[in-house]
Amino acid sequence: MKIATAVSFVGRWLVLVAAGLVVACVDGGGATSATTTAPSSTGAPASSSGTGGEPTTQPPSTSTDTDTTGEPTTAAPTTGTPAHCGDGELADDEECDDGNADETDECTGACTIAVCGDGIVRAGAEECDDGNMIATDACTTSCKLAVCGDEIVQEGVETCDDGNPVDADACTNACSAAACGDGLVGPGEMCDDGNTVDDDGCTNQCAPASCGDGVAQAGVEECDDGNADDTDACLATCKAAACGDTKVQAGVEECDDGNLVDDDQCSNACEAAKCGDGIVQAPELCDDGNMIDDDQCDNACTPPDTQKLVFVTSTVYTGNLGGLAGADAKCQERATAAGLPGTYMAWLSDNTGTPATRMTKANVPYVQVNGVKIADNWADLTDGVLGYPILYTELGGMSPIAMFCNRGQRPVWTNTTIAGLQINPERSCENWTGGGGEAFFGSAAHFDQRWTMWCSGQGVCGFKAPIYCFQQ
Repeated sequence: MKIATAVSFVGRWLVLVAAGLVVACVDGGGATSATTTAPSSTGAPASSSGTGGEPTTQPPSTSTDTDTTGEPTTAAPTTGTPAHCGDGELADDEECDDGNADETDECTGACTIAVCGDGIVRAGAEECDDGNMIATDACTTSCKLAVCGDEIVQEGVETCDDGNPVDADACTNACSAAACGDGLVGPGEMCDDGNTVDDDGCTNQCAPASCGDGVAQAGVEECDDGNADDTDACLATCKAAACGDTKVQAGVEECDDGNLVDDDQCSNACEAAKCGDGIVQAPELCDDGNMIDDDQCDNACTPPDTQKLVFVTSTVYTGNLGGLAGADAKCQERATAAGLPGTYMAWLSDNTGTPATRMTKANVPYVQVNGVKIADNWADLTDGVLGYPILYTELGGMSPIAMFCNRGQRPVWTNTTIAGLQINPERSCENWTGGGGEAFFGSAAHFDQRWTMWCSGQGVCGFKAPIYCFQQ
């Protein structure tokens, strides 16, 4: 081994004194340098180089020099490769060095520790790594591929992501916002059939089809106008309005009695019965369908002077009828309300008049509004026996029932004999003004003399009963 023992500078000369080694050189003047080396440890002769430029052989070993203070120093190796990333040795400027160039393990090729966000997909640890911190793209900030259910809404792909497998909440399992028509019954929906057909069992508002929702359900509803008005073209039952449905369609029908009887007060065309419609409807006696007044059926639908109408009122009154004139007015009022032709008077007697003294004694039949004859003429009317009880009202219904003169019978104010005269001047409720006197009744249920002379009593003027009315 060679060991330097002394180093000194003399002028421009560097003198190295060592055991068996002297080196001298001029520091830039072009002078010759000389080096003396000691023998090698192997015993080989040392070589020297002088001014002749011959090579000098030196050992490869490290030498120990002496600095200017006389302390020995050790020189760095003069051979080998410089330290670098990938040499397996951790340098000061490296976070790691695993001695390989594999970018996907725990130590990158740049000798940095692999982390999510470095743009390098770490094998077995990361699904992706796009090198950014954007959580809503295809690679999340935890370096996992974005998927529906990860609670992160992927931009441009998902409209929601609630991270649960519940398909019927506000966010479906396809990460789309729940909406009517998606086939899933979501919040606020009662049904969802996934189509845009509005007239099936589930409407486009995701509500079960029902009458009144404004949508006519195919095969179930005839119509649906969304209202409960029974007088328009679509009933509240979602059936199309029609004559005979008992609902009067405004502007279309005059009436609708829901039956197929053509000769009552409402025809089968849902038109109100009227004289001249060609249909004989009570209380018409004829109807020839024209407005010719001098043929066999006049414009009042009555054969000219061929019969007289008779009825018992459908309304009941106390014994205060307003006198005979007031009773006549009540007969006329009921006839007019029923659309009956002609003038009418009450079959009543008091101290001011009787049927025999006030009425026209007809030579034609007396008939009820339904066409049932009660007498052939006046003489037949007053002979004591009728052909049929005067049982029907101006409307064609049965006479009212009262609770006096035998319970459940049909009493009628009269005080008149079968001949049309007064029975008793004290039995007309004081001339039909409602006094406290007595009264006499007939019975609408009988056709013998009891039709006009049936029962009487005191203190009955406050009771209510109908009256007989005869056309004049």
